[in-house]
Amino acid sequence: MKKLTRILCATASLLAAGEALAGPPVEVTFRNLGTGPVTLELTNANETSTYQIAKPQPKQVVKAGETIMIKVQRLVSPDTNGAMLRYTDGRRTCAFSTTFVMMMSGGIKLPKWNKTATPTGGATCTAVNSGFAANYAWKAEFTMK
Repeated sequence: MKKLTRILCATASLLAAGEALAGPPVEVTFRNLGTGPVTLELTNANETSTYQIAKPQPKQVVKAGETIMIKVQRLVSPDTNGAMLRYTDGRRTCAFSTTFVMMMSGGIKLPKWNKTATPTGGATCTAVNSGFAANYAWKAEFTMK
């Protein structure tokens, strides 16, 4: 019985430590405002890791007019998090990114949120960060047209 109790305590400690090291969560909404479906394209390590840790995983194909939502929380550091997605319709592509980093300035930690939407092939892409919480959690909305 003592051995089982020790195992349970150790497991709980590891889970608690993982939560303590996690960066603030981001809730990502992706809206396909185009007239046809778009396909998820993973071209770098950041996009691949976002796909792997997102809950639920981003859809491979998003139909015209469809909206998806995912949540991403990286376990690397309590001072960073981010989500990167790239969707394409074959000729037009949107690469999206939203990140959080706790910056040091004069010995004071200051939160900073970034966002980018990079279009190619004539796509129209937007990225907006909003909904900032006391725990630095935030929301990001990506649109593609």
